[in-house]
Amino acid sequence: MLLAALLGMSILSGCGDDSSSAASSSTTPAPTAPPTNVVWTSFAGVKVPCAEEGPRNNRYQAVPTGYARTGAGAALAAISATIRMSVADDNTWPNVVGTLVAPSAARDQWSINRVQLSITQPVPKGKAPRVIGYTVESYTPDRATVAIVTRQSDDSLTRTTADVKWMVSGDWLLELPAVDSTTNRVQALDAPPANMIRLPETN
Repeated sequence: MLLAALLGMSILSGCGDDSSSAASSSTTPAPTAPPTNVVWTSFAGVKVPCAEEGPRNNRYQAVPTGYARTGAGAALAAISATIRMSVADDNTWPNVVGTLVAPSAARDQWSINRVQLSITQPVPKGKAPRVIGYTVESYTPDRATVAIVTRQSDDSLTRTTADVKWMVSGDWLLELPAVDSTTNRVQALDAPPANMIRLPETN
């Protein structure tokens, strides 16, 4: 499955006084609040969601960055990074992985495995998976786990679990599973989860 194929090779603060912190927390949306004003961009033939929660920088380029420190921001970052590292071509993937994936031994191993493959063309029209929504499995301001729900070209559904962490640079980066992890990060679904945060249809 396209979103999981390459991930499967490795399997996949602000300062202020108390009053300002209290004011900030009172206006922070719930982790399950959906992204606002979602639009779609295309990368290597696959649609990627964007919203007010991010990305703010380079939205229409290969490695967009700048996501809100919220549940929706974490989810959008996880979806974007997972798609892009899975389908980026031979010339683009080093920049994608170097920018959107947190440094780790798992990232190094993934890169070693990726060198042995070759992707030179975008996903063929009609074969691209479509992200239909996600669930927030866990969330803190420093780390989040998101399950990305994707409809494949054969109409089957999959659920891909992705972790992101908030970096000192001020953005969410995808965190790959440990090299020795045996957890299956991709599962088949019979139907969308009841608690799925649904994204609008792509255009």
